[in-house]
Amino acid sequence: MKKLKVFLPIMMALVGVLFFAQCKKDHSCNMRVTCYYSEDGMNGDSVVPFALISFDTVKYNAGLAIDPAISSVQDVPTNASGVFTYTLKYPALLIVNAVKYDTIDGIAKKYTGTTQVQVNEGETTDKTILMVETN
Repeated sequence: MKKLKVFLPIMMALVGVLFFAQCKKDHSCNMRVTCYYSEDGMNGDSVVPFALISFDTVKYNAGLAIDPAISSVQDVPTNASGVFTYTLKYPALLIVNAVKYDTIDGIAKKYTGTTQVQVNEGETTDKTILMVETN
């Protein structure tokens, strides 16, 4: 009986620790967008370094961003490899716009592209923006 008095509280504590212990889950929502030049809007030719990225927040919640940090992403450049990465606190559906101004042989050219990105909790979402020449 004496062994049971010692053994029972130890077992209860062990079961309680195992039952209530939680693993820390990664709740961040990551996205990675790569920009490519495109002649026809269907195929990417080469990456677009330093394209300016912005989120279109006007179409969501009557102009209010889901996460206040989202509205600060306006004209943020991609890196030299044409990649833009961003981490959100919450899952979201975003419209991502890209624009690049180039001067080739003295002629100013503007390339634009857009994509819709669904970012989910604990995942990294990869998307491609095909940028075509516009006027």
